[in-house]
Amino acid sequence: MFVASKKRKAPPGAWPASARTRTNASRSAAAAPAGALRAVDAEISKWYLLGVENARERQYRVALDYYNRAIALALNEGIKGARLYESRAHTLHKLGEVKRAMDDAKEAIVIDANSTAGFIRMALILADTGKPKDALDVLNRGLKTVDPQTSGYAQMNVQRMSVERLLDPSYVPQLDSRSDPIRRLPEDISVLILRRLDTRMLLTCRVVSRAWMALIDSTPVMWSRPCYTSRNAVQDLANQLPAYAKLRRQLSKQTTRISERTLRLVLERSRGSLALLCLPDGAVATSATIDALLAHRRPCLESVHIGRTAAIDDNLINRVLNWGLSPQIAEIRLPYRTCIGNDAIGVIAGSVPGLRVLDISGCVNVRIKHLFKAWNAVQSDAQSPSALEELYLNDHPGIPELLVYSTKHRHFGNLKVLHISIRDQNVLSMYTGLGPLINYLQRIQNAQIPFPNLMELNIDGIWDATIASRR
Repeated sequence: MFVASKKRKAPPGAWPASARTRTNASRSAAAAPAGALRAVDAEISKWYLLGVENARERQYRVALDYYNRAIALALNEGIKGARLYESRAHTLHKLGEVKRAMDDAKEAIVIDANSTAGFIRMALILADTGKPKDALDVLNRGLKTVDPQTSGYAQMNVQRMSVERLLDPSYVPQLDSRSDPIRRLPEDISVLILRRLDTRMLLTCRVVSRAWMALIDSTPVMWSRPCYTSRNAVQDLANQLPAYAKLRRQLSKQTTRISERTLRLVLERSRGSLALLCLPDGAVATSATIDALLAHRRPCLESVHIGRTAAIDDNLINRVLNWGLSPQIAEIRLPYRTCIGNDAIGVIAGSVPGLRVLDISGCVNVRIKHLFKAWNAVQSDAQSPSALEELYLNDHPGIPELLVYSTKHRHFGNLKVLHISIRDQNVLSMYTGLGPLINYLQRIQNAQIPFPNLMELNIDGIWDATIASRR
């Protein structure tokens, strides 16, 4: 008994029958059974649906392969589907193959004059390539050609208004949540991006939106290594984000001087993860700033840097040193600080025996003899060199003593960088007898070379004092 089967509906997303046409050669193939034609249509629909699924997952290369299979099979059977070319044009556009995407969009319009997706794709490609006028012409032509009852006609009209706004010189684009990279990207990626910003820029990003502030304030690692670059560098970075008008307004209010509130905010947000204690030139630090630092339980500091012109009282510097320096600190820079004396050097040598970089330029209260004694007290062997690799003693009156003691003691034998330049005229007038000292150093034997591993030496100004002493 023959029972008529029900007519099956096309699966969702499948390319409909109205979106395809058959050539004369295909129509003349009347001898082909209907089951074979249905099998071909099912195969084309399968490849097409796989392409749509991968395109939604942003796997555009895989989607392009499925679309190519579907189009090749359709052409082999004499079938032309506008939906196939529309989808492949979208994928090619996403992959950056603009010329092929434009050809597919034109082919879709040739196959189906009511292909709204083809007109929209052509307009998007032209707008992305810097041709908004041509995009507007394509959309106007499509609005005149396409039947108003066709699905997608309203979307084409909306796209035309968007292109017209691009041509308006007074138009300012409005931001929405979908264009916010911090909201769209995963939190881990957003943190990696924000960590590369300067501290000034990071503080400014906090006021962009509540979402940005919540992310920045809840991530202490962003504040672990504060870096204060010049305002020009920050302004150049802000110019790359022209849409954030509020960001630019905040930057225009900033000054080169770093306020106490800014420093305190950075120390509070670090929450014990502070790795770099930086008080740069122009910074203002008070007792409240140091209290914010001391509130943490010995953060994992790796570097201490207090600028030459940082407005901080000497007693506060002593509080930081006496608070307890962690042994993993590798760099300490305290240039031109009169409060740094023999006692402070003893604290640094005792607390941080593995120090790599020491900058005490202009610290005239530090005696070179005590510097050797402080490092001798922490060395197991009096002749074993310390871990110090970079030493900065610019504008220090004890440079001759350093050279003489270094020929007898090996405490600083691992030095690779040594800066002993003289820029201060008052210090320059204190030097006498450098000429005979240089001659003595030139005559010493190789076994007595003070710094055998030295790779960088800065002695600007010493030659002037040497010539004057020789005279």
